[in-house]
This record gives sequence, C-alpha cells and structure tokens, in this order.
Amino acid sequence: MQHLIRVRSSIEKGNGAEMHDNIPADRWCVTKMDLKRLCRAVSRAIKTGDIRPTELDAFDPQDTVYGPTIYTVNEQFIKPRTARVGNMSWALMKHPSGLRCDLFVTHAWQEGIFEFVGKVLNSWPPRAKHAWCCMLANPQNLDISHLIKTPSSSPFAVALESATYMLVVPNRHASIYTRLWCSYEAYLAYDMNKIIMTASPIPSGRWCAMSIA
Repeated sequence: MQHLIRVRSSIEKGNGAEMHDNIPADRWCVTKMDLKRLCRAVSRAIKTGDIRPTELDAFDPQDTVYGPTIYTVNEQFIKPRTARVGNMSWALMKHPSGLRCDLFVTHAWQEGIFEFVGKVLNSWPPRAKHAWCCMLANPQNLDISHLIKTPSSSPFAVALESATYMLVVPNRHASIYTRLWCSYEAYLAYDMNKIIMTASPIPSGRWCAMSIA
C-alpha cells in the first residue's frame, strides 16, 4: 500500500527521479503504437527544424528510410521533451504506472530512428505487448550511474529477466557487439534461456514513409 502511495505521489508531482525509484525497471516499457507515434513525431520535428543534421550526424532531412541516429534523436528530441515534464524516461512519460516487459530490445544507437522503428515493428513477436528499449526506458536527463554500478542488478538485467524475447537490432555501420552493454545483454539472454531474435526490415525498407503519409 505504501509503495502505491509513493508511486502515485511521484506521478502527480511529475518527479522523474522518484518515478524511476518507485516503479520497477521491468515496467519502463513502450507499445508498438508508441513507436509508431514516435516515428511520426520525429518526422514532424525534422520538417519544423527541431531536429537538424550535425557534424556527427549529417543525415538527409528528406530521407524516410534511415533518418537521424538514435544519438541525435535522444539529444534533440527525447531529452528536451522529457525535461519539460519532470525528467522521467519517454516510456514513463507515456505510461506513468509502467507496463510489464515481455520484449527486450538491444541495439547500438548508431542506426537511424526510422530504420530502428521499422525493424522493430516488422520483427515484433506476435505474443509480445510491451518492449523495453534503453533509449526510451532509461531517464536520459538523469544520472543513472548508481543503477548500473552492478550490472547484474541494473535496469537492463531486471528488464531482460522479465522478458520472454530479446530482439537484436543490427545496423549498417557496425556490429552492435562493439558496445559492451550489448555484449553483456547477449550473455544474459543466453544464460537466462530467452528467445533471441534478429530484427529485419520490411522488404521495401520504407516503413516510416508509408506510416506518415
């Protein structure tokens, strides 16, 4: 009962730090519809100039196949918008009470947002309802060093333990296993006997272009 009171209080105050302290990490999830809406919102932000190419990410604003990298979307879109409402993650901003994880998504942040969303939606397991993905699950404006100090009890490990599936999202730049966390997630998924799948794009490769038409 006291736990529920704390959760409600942190939600009402819009306190992201308290929300992430009180809501278990395996509930920092999004739905398929959330990803579709994110894709459309990013597309609008590119058109209005809220998301712009940089020296590190010289994406083509007309491109609807790949789009800006996750790094760019995080810096120019996710962080500013979640900062306005309390610094919680995108997932808890959309679902303040949380959604239980049954799909864990692992990726390297080098892929474009449209590429990422297209591959995840095309490869989403039929029985899965809620996905945990670090860029949307973790509070991007907060210091989470205390949460990842012990990898085996980190939000990544807690969410993966809850999940039935792990979806690996490759990109055209480099193996995701050049990232230490992705390698650790692969180890955990194998050790926990999860169903491991590799995401693939739809044949046309133009999911977002069709979705925002």
